[in-house]
Amino acid sequence: MKTDKVIKLGRYIKVGDTAFHSNPELLVDIKVKAGYYVSWTEEEDFGMFGKRTGRLSAFHNKFLERLDNGSTDYEFLHIGDFGVDTGTAGIWNENESVFDIEGNENPEASWCYSGIGDGYYPVSVCIEKKQVVGIVIDFTFDEEEEEIIEESLAD
Repeated sequence: MKTDKVIKLGRYIKVGDTAFHSNPELLVDIKVKAGYYVSWTEEEDFGMFGKRTGRLSAFHNKFLERLDNGSTDYEFLHIGDFGVDTGTAGIWNENESVFDIEGNENPEASWCYSGIGDGYYPVSVCIEKKQVVGIVIDFTFDEEEEEIIEESLAD
């Protein structure tokens, strides 16, 4: 796990392609527990594409403390998918008017390059006590999808 940053999220957030931050039809809306979230990326081996970002995650800091102490019950739930057309994806506050991705400096947003780039990616949430306390964007794909991609590139 590589800790990228701590971000402050309100009750309503957006997840999706960073270039589409002002186009609600192309984003996943999520109601979360407001507060500070620890955000990080995980690197994966994408075969012929090399090492790339496999996941972008953000979890409420208090949930992570309870998780470390083994004192919480939670579940993961897939809530939707979104398309990426610019090779970047992120998590940010719903009312964010300026999405500064230069250097990932915005204290209310976290972004990364999306796996092998453009594609359609799933979003899952972690639920504790009926509240969303974690968000995970998964850029990995299974072996069958990898074979299809490699075959299309070979043509």
